[in-house]
Amino acid sequence: MKKNNQNNNQTSFIVFSGIVVLCIFTAVTIINILPRNNESDSYYVKVEEDMSAKIESLDIENNKLKITMSGDTIEYCVKSTKSTPNDNALCWKKVDNNTAIISIYQNKKYYVWIKDVNGNISIPMSINTKDNG
Repeated sequence: MKKNNQNNNQTSFIVFSGIVVLCIFTAVTIINILPRNNESDSYYVKVEEDMSAKIESLDIENNKLKITMSGDTIEYCVKSTKSTPNDNALCWKKVDNNTAIISIYQNKKYYVWIKDVNGNISIPMSINTKDNG
């Protein structure tokens, strides 16, 4: 009889622990899925509004995105997600003569950031290729 009682206690502990783990996992999942009110999903980058560079225009020509910038722009980043890239993300490319031209896919939305000489990252501009193609 004592062995049955011990087995029941172990089973109860395992079931209770499983329920606790499941509740924690569910809470973490819900927190990460719910939308946030802030513009950026990044916790590592401060998006600057006071920059020495500016995105002047985004144009689509022959399945290519042309980005025209002004000021002290040193790099640009183009992504299909809205999360602000951190300072050393792989998407950053050097700017040549305040213009960049990249190949794009149709029916996608792209977000563009620039970085100025002080390392400030712009607020993203977006362009939807299905509206222009």
